[in-house]
Amino acid sequence: MDPVNDDMHRSYSESSYDGYLCLKPPLLLWLAMLYLSRGLTLPIVMAIASFSGVDERAISFCRAAWSVRELVPSGIAAIVLYALVRRAPAAPASVRWIWANGRVFLCLAALIDLTQTLVATPPFAPLSDQAMGSWAAAAADAYFLLYVAAARRVRDTLAEFPLFGGS
Repeated sequence: MDPVNDDMHRSYSESSYDGYLCLKPPLLLWLAMLYLSRGLTLPIVMAIASFSGVDERAISFCRAAWSVRELVPSGIAAIVLYALVRRAPAAPASVRWIWANGRVFLCLAALIDLTQTLVATPPFAPLSDQAMGSWAAAAADAYFLLYVAAARRVRDTLAEFPLFGGS
């Protein structure tokens, strides 16, 4: 018996587990992964929206929120999002390794994104809509960086992966 895992499993309700008896990623972790991978996911969302008949103003807003500088941190975060989607007993060892190191990947993505935003935003420039958006993005990056680095639920979720031949 592993006393550390026993304590972990006693501290979460039954509804916190998936069909493979692994902790489900909390909503905030999903949001962190989607936000940090927005450089890759936003163009996909825009394409789906344009085919679905979404108002052009909404698509223009998304287009204005997208930046090519987001591709590097987004690519790093998207790797963890990919591992989440592939999180099943039959997943290859590479997916298991990505999932086990997900906190490192997500923290790295948030740190790169935060650094790029701070470098691109003049600290004493007049407050414009663009500057406010940059400061809001920096705040979101900092929040998700702290959340992923410090939250016990994130650590516990990324420590579990379905066993081979699960249920």
